[in-house]
Amino acid sequence: MAYFQHFPQTTFLNQSIVNLATGFKLNNMIKEGTIDLLNHVIEGDDKPDTIAYDYYDSSSYTWLVLMSNKILDPYFEWVMNTIEFESFIKKKYGSIPAAQAITIHCEHKTKNLTVSADSRSVSNGVSASDYDTIDAYTYWDQINDNRRNIKLVNKAYLTDIDRILTVSLNNR
Repeated sequence: MAYFQHFPQTTFLNQSIVNLATGFKLNNMIKEGTIDLLNHVIEGDDKPDTIAYDYYDSSSYTWLVLMSNKILDPYFEWVMNTIEFESFIKKKYGSIPAAQAITIHCEHKTKNLTVSADSRSVSNGVSASDYDTIDAYTYWDQINDNRRNIKLVNKAYLTDIDRILTVSLNNR
């Protein structure tokens, strides 16, 4: 991306990459709530670059989509489509049935309680039937589904963001 050609470089896994952390104040502005974040639901197979293009009218703001959601690695932290998800499950557990056979934890049916499968005994007077067993497939499916809900920096701030970036680059 030409947008980052003047950023300093750093090394990661023996590769030279752009160091986005140097001299950039946007992350603090997001943390402090200085910039409005809007809710967005990822549809279908949208990736950060397509969301940036659709919302900001430029895929050069892909980094802004990732930064506003604290995503450092879009390959492992972005929502997976069905094929990617099933491949992930098979790689991690061997097969989908194997993942469905592994209990991760148990969730109470009416209360916001999560307990380990071993803790679900009747020893505290609570019936095991009050809990739903959450298997590994369901657990990861819920995580993947939650990743569909992201935040986008309001595009009304793009001029300010570009100005801050330019000033940061000129002051290094």
